[in-house]
Amino acid sequence: MGTSLLKSKKVDFPKETRSENISNGNDAEVYSASMLLKAIGAEVSWGSRNEDGRKIDLICSYDHPWVEKERVIFLVQVKSGPTYGVKLNNGYKLLTAAKKSAIRTSHPICIIWVDRTTNSSFWAYVHPFSTISNQTYGNNHRVEPSMGYDIARCQAKNIPLKQGGKGIIITELIGDLKNKRLVAINKYKELKTNPPISPNLGIIEITRIGWRHMFRKTRASDFKSKSLNLIPYLRKILQDKPSEIYVTNSNFSEQNGFTYRNTEYVLKFNDVKLYNKVYTTSEKTTVVTRLVEEIRWPTDWENDSMLRQNVDRRVVLLSAYYK
Repeated sequence: MGTSLLKSKKVDFPKETRSENISNGNDAEVYSASMLLKAIGAEVSWGSRNEDGRKIDLICSYDHPWVEKERVIFLVQVKSGPTYGVKLNNGYKLLTAAKKSAIRTSHPICIIWVDRTTNSSFWAYVHPFSTISNQTYGNNHRVEPSMGYDIARCQAKNIPLKQGGKGIIITELIGDLKNKRLVAINKYKELKTNPPISPNLGIIEITRIGWRHMFRKTRASDFKSKSLNLIPYLRKILQDKPSEIYVTNSNFSEQNGFTYRNTEYVLKFNDVKLYNKVYTTSEKTTVVTRLVEEIRWPTDWENDSMLRQNVDRRVVLLSAYYK
């Protein structure tokens, strides 16, 4: 048996004192870079001396998840320890110190906060106009394979496309519910065959799930009528950038070695116009669409040598109406 050189030496637990800040900060950057490389297949490089002086620790790029032959490029500032964040049971709280240090006036930046105690890492995409106050994020902000879709969604805010349904005029169909339904069915079938692509969420599948939800027996006839009027215009609307987009619910589950993230989004388009044939008048209306996204990846994704093939995603329309 060989001679042990370290077994008799006391193990010193890592410190988080001021004197260890540089070492701990470097370790957090290396850890974050490795997580990004594995989670989303990013190419990662360290910021140059000048970039580091501008609070850019990492430069990342990866294939855009729904725009063929394009790359998503984003800048990262890494933070770690209790000064910048607090781990919660469901997510984490990013503290003002982290946002104040990271926020730029000319471009957005992705903050990655590493919890040194649990080795968990979380992200937040900060725009120049973002608030710098403490902010709580859910577990959908963990650094894991779903992050690639989320960063692409966040970046869509800056795409120079038409926004809010401006220029789209919905003509209210005259006639009873049965006639409206017939027109809507034909348009809905077209959307199922050739689904629209949202700049924020990618391909939106139009399925029986949405039809059943919008035209269930318990739904008020007025809402059914509005949904039927809206369906012929859904493609043009969903291909616009929304005026507002937010998450209403996000749940996680595990099955057969895979993690499932199910997220519901609301997209609002505030600049659509509604034309009334009877009174020959038009007025501005807000179109509200609800979508559900589900992403699946191996629960043990950090040890999956063929991860990219094991990540799947669908986005499906739940409902659409105007008010």
